[in-house]
Amino acid sequence: MTTRMTRLTASLAFMTLGATLSLAAGPSDPRRPEPEPLPAMPYAQRIEQLKPLAEQQILTSARSTDPFLRSNALEAAQPLKNRLTPLLQLALDDAHPAVRFAALAIIGRHRLVDLAPAAARLTNDPSDSVKAAALFAQQACGKKVDVSPLAAMIASPEPALRANVALLLGLMGDKSAADMVRELTRQPLRKSNAAQIAVVHIQVAEALVQLGDDSALDAVRSGAYSQFDEVRVLAVQMMGRIGDRRMERAMVEMLKNPPLELQLAAAEALARLGHVDGLPMALKGAKSELATARVQAAITLGLFADARASDALAQLINDPEEPVRLAAASAVLTKPTAESRRTGPRP
Repeated sequence: MTTRMTRLTASLAFMTLGATLSLAAGPSDPRRPEPEPLPAMPYAQRIEQLKPLAEQQILTSARSTDPFLRSNALEAAQPLKNRLTPLLQLALDDAHPAVRFAALAIIGRHRLVDLAPAAARLTNDPSDSVKAAALFAQQACGKKVDVSPLAAMIASPEPALRANVALLLGLMGDKSAADMVRELTRQPLRKSNAAQIAVVHIQVAEALVQLGDDSALDAVRSGAYSQFDEVRVLAVQMMGRIGDRRMERAMVEMLKNPPLELQLAAAEALARLGHVDGLPMALKGAKSELATARVQAAITLGLFADARASDALAQLINDPEEPVRLAAASAVLTKPTAESRRTGPRP
């Protein structure tokens, strides 16, 4: 399995060089000592105990030298209402476009109107992806802006820009945009490797589903059987986010068959659909020698209101690898409730 990029939550994916950039971490030292067992504690009590440590980790990662840790820290900070606005204000001036993009997307998603003036100046950003996110933030915050430039951007031959704009249009939720996305993304992409193009196509399909086009579900479902590892993992994660119950049985089967990254993606998707079948796989991933697998496991463990999950998160939040610690911190602040389990499209 070659995938090294795992999306932190269900939302942001700044594309650069065709990869979904998020919590990237290589293998950790296989000699990593086995953590000491924790004293028994109920789930809710353990989570409350971990919250101060989670908040501190997010603030630490927001100052990381790695821009993708900084952007992921913004994602993880969303439940921290008292901390989020100052972090976003700083991020709007960040040197890296991935961080500026993440900040703008969060401002738009949460309609943080107090930050709209600061976001407006980034409509002239050197990065087209950041410009698109600035338009989205302005529109979402109720400002009268011309979002027609997004049409040209979604037709861009650049894979990264097209994927980012499709993501933003999906977040906008304007169902009238579906026809535009469908038509303009028929324009050819700049010559690139096949895996990169496949990732873009599946991200556009997810945006179309978010815009109410259930016919795009087939493209997401077929991605679960792609020849490319990263596409398969992304597709399975997407099916959980969009609530595709038609694929539940297939995802249960995926739990049984390696590679581990795909098994963990299936565990995450099933958890988002309200199933507990994937918990043993998430617990197994938490003990993997691969930091990337521990990142995936942490994300998934945050979806289970179970003492075993919170105990595993308590170990991961002290992991030697910062991406793992940040993923665990984000998971600690995730509240797995029935209302977060989506009932999605059926065949």
